Amino acid sequence: MVAVTRTMGRVGLGVTVLLLVLLGVLDLVQHYGAEPRAALGLSVVRALPLLMYRVRPVEAWALELAAVLGIALVTVPVSPEEPWPWAASSTAALIGVAGLVATLGDRRLSLGMLGVLTGLGLLLTIWPGRGDWVSVAVTTVLGAVGVVVGDFVRGRRAMAAELAEERQVSAAERELRSVVEERARIARELHDVVAHHMSMITVQAETARYRLTGLPDTAVAEFTDIARIARSSLSELRGLLSALRDDGADPDRTPQPTLADLGPLVERITAAGTPVLLTVNAGELPQVVQLAVYRTVQEALSNVVRHAGAVRTWVNITRTADRLRVEVTNERPAGGPAVAPDGAGHGLVGLRERATLLGGTFEVDQPDGGWRVRMELPT
Repeated sequence: MVAVTRTMGRVGLGVTVLLLVLLGVLDLVQHYGAEPRAALGLSVVRALPLLMYRVRPVEAWALELAAVLGIALVTVPVSPEEPWPWAASSTAALIGVAGLVATLGDRRLSLGMLGVLTGLGLLLTIWPGRGDWVSVAVTTVLGAVGVVVGDFVRGRRAMAAELAEERQVSAAERELRSVVEERARIARELHDVVAHHMSMITVQAETARYRLTGLPDTAVAEFTDIARIARSSLSELRGLLSALRDDGADPDRTPQPTLADLGPLVERITAAGTPVLLTVNAGELPQVVQLAVYRTVQEALSNVVRHAGAVRTWVNITRTADRLRVEVTNERPAGGPAVAPDGAGHGLVGLRERATLLGGTFEVDQPDGGWRVRMELPT
């Protein structure tokens, strides 16, 4: 839209210059007895300053004033009724330059132009003794009208620009408000449903040893691990809720998981009955990459426990010059092929989105009746 407006403005300015040249030639030839070639040259010199008003407003006005002054000095009206010192075509050119310069917003320059124009007109009227007071007065008044119109156009442009900016700001605020409201809604749902159930799991696991008599030590240890995992998950959930609400409360400052946390994760899964062999050869990695690796391994091992049961699983994390490969592979269950994980589930979809955001790839395949999750990330 802006480009179209600028193009239309340039076309309009070009048409105005051509009209001023044409009208100037006719005016100087018919009313001031100028030769056609001389009239054409004078008209071109008088109209050209309009083309430079935007980048050189002072110079444009000075050149225009010099051009009309020169025309006034070298021309003589063919009859006393013709205006002098400012011919009609000169008045039109002066009004055009004054109005265009006024659109730039420098009012002191516009008033100065009118003052200089009026003073020169009065001087030429008094000095040669053949000037036309009406010509000076009409040119001065029309020049003032041109300045007022130009200043009005400038004000309208500024108002339109401010209105467009306000609309953009309002649209951004509406979009931000929608995002904040949606985040608040998600936070409420998580708090009312997930956090409540996680709290109940924690309480029941921690109090099982007191509520149930005769529990073996292995069961007590199992309930203790369940309670510890539930508390950790609840802590992470509270941090997520605080970030979603962004209500000024101090969020949970627990550090995000890194590669160093993969060992305890594998130990918990192994203790639960699914043996996992972890191999890490990665070196130093950015925090965001370490978090993506941890979440990928965590989700993949959860799928193994849910869909394949107690089968051997290998977690291999290897690094090349510029790529990091994460593979989680489980063997074929004894009872038959592993149940296919739901490819449309939120877990795998989230891992694929995480890999894509980091410029990597994510895929799931089934070698030898088991399942393999593979993610590659740039380092």
